[in-house]
Amino acid sequence: MDLGIAGKVALVTGGTHGMGRTVAEALGENGARVVVVARGQAGLDDTVDAIRAAGGEAVGVSADLTDFAAYPYMVDAAKKTFGAPDIAIFTPVAPPSGGFDDFDDAEFDRAYAYIVKAFAHFARAVSPAMKERQWGRIVTIGSGAAKSPARASILNFDYVLANTVRPAGLGLSRSLADELGPFGITVNTVPPGFIDTGEAYKAFFEKCARDAGMDYDAFITAFLKRIPANRFGTPREVGSLVAFLCSQDAGYITGQYIVVDGGYMQIYH
Repeated sequence: MDLGIAGKVALVTGGTHGMGRTVAEALGENGARVVVVARGQAGLDDTVDAIRAAGGEAVGVSADLTDFAAYPYMVDAAKKTFGAPDIAIFTPVAPPSGGFDDFDDAEFDRAYAYIVKAFAHFARAVSPAMKERQWGRIVTIGSGAAKSPARASILNFDYVLANTVRPAGLGLSRSLADELGPFGITVNTVPPGFIDTGEAYKAFFEKCARDAGMDYDAFITAFLKRIPANRFGTPREVGSLVAFLCSQDAGYITGQYIVVDGGYMQIYH
């Protein structure tokens, strides 16, 4: 399927690992010129090399996503290489897990800044050129916590910060969809479910199993029964959806919250 984005400029934050990298690679495979943004230079070099090896065009921009000044900087860097972004993927800095008593006011403020205010600065940086062109695609890699709180009873860990600020991030995304729609700009959120991203993901579930006092294999077997698809998802399944939402044919899809979770949320939320 031709997504119709060959030659479009795609800016991808958090694009060197996990789902952000998969999205960057998927856009590159479909002909977009990808500007990969992350902090570490080694990860940037590796991701850019992978996109180029697959026949795509890419450059890396080192930036700290927790610094609001980074957002106009990364857009300026994109303009100097490929041009102003037509496609913008926001992968926020996720808040840490923990319960209400684990965090003070400063940590609540920090989580809000990373999820909500950073997205506002991102949108301010990428949307002016999109408005001028009357075309644009903005996608946030979100969280299921935006729809329903993550519960300690499910995975034996608390996620109060995400449960608090993720709905606000989704609210901003939907508001932007309304305001930017007349300019031909779509704004959507893709919250992944349980996606196997490799060793770090396994380490997370190993901790969950230990906290539950269970053998790892037994814990995973029991947990997968909660997911109708009876397996974890793959980063590629997320990346393919995001790439489609950035396509020419997805111009009438905006303000949406499209979960990639094997049916998990429809049962437990």
